[in-house]
Amino acid sequence: MNETKKYLVIKAIDQGKKTKNRACVELNLSERQSNRLLLAYQQKGKEAFRHGNRNRKPKHAIPDEIKERVLKKYLSYETYKPNVLHFCELLAEEEGIQLSDTTVRKILYKENILSPKSHRKTKKRLRKQAKLSLEQLVNAPSWSTAQVKFILNRN
Repeated sequence: MNETKKYLVIKAIDQGKKTKNRACVELNLSERQSNRLLLAYQQKGKEAFRHGNRNRKPKHAIPDEIKERVLKKYLSYETYKPNVLHFCELLAEEEGIQLSDTTVRKILYKENILSPKSHRKTKKRLRKQAKLSLEQLVNAPSWSTAQVKFILNRN
């Protein structure tokens, strides 16, 4: 649930604009939980509705210094640009950095660096719709008249 919505509803309870029962229905919470939120709002204000892990990096995230080292290493190859999988092997041998190929690909793609083996995806040709004659539509045994009218109006 959106924390701003919780904040606005609990603020309305505190100001006397809404009842607790109405807030319970709007937030889909029990009365006990709405009381808990109201008490937190009265003590901390809007900060009570902020999630504790906001703006924190995950523990398993790759540090920025390693990302920079990967980028520097890839850009250091001037004449020969290895593909992503081979570059991962070179990273492990030369730098001692063990990263998966998908991780390295994400790091390089964020800097708009494509693998030298990547190709542009071919676009499929849009198929034209076939025009059906009235006889073909009427003589079709499985179609109702409503379906026939719909198909005729569509073309």
